[in-house]
Amino acid sequence: MPLYKTGLDMWKKYQAKFNPTVVSTRFTDVQQIALDRAQEGLNMVATARDLIRPILDEYGVAGGLRATYLAFGTALLKHVIRQKGDTAKNIATGLKSYYVTAYGLDPSICDEIIQVISGWVIAY
Repeated sequence: MPLYKTGLDMWKKYQAKFNPTVVSTRFTDVQQIALDRAQEGLNMVATARDLIRPILDEYGVAGGLRATYLAFGTALLKHVIRQKGDTAKNIATGLKSYYVTAYGLDPSICDEIIQVISGWVIAY
């Protein structure tokens, strides 16, 4: 018969595992690597936004809707840098469908964002 972890079991393990001294030492050991990776990732997001903004300007998208298109582009970037080929295309299509349906985004604007983001990251 299997033993199932209770919330108390998980809490006790959490308390034992996450010793502040050990965690601090680990963070100190990897700090420079983490900072370099964060800078690289943030630069990538900023570049993606810089590629998307002219498209939004061209279509006259402003306000909160502009932020939603930028969120779509950022979500797309997150996935296409990890996937290739047909998988990336399927993810892009799925994200487009989600954002068009859930947030009422214009499919043609989403297509342009897909082209500019995936063209920069991978061949789409």
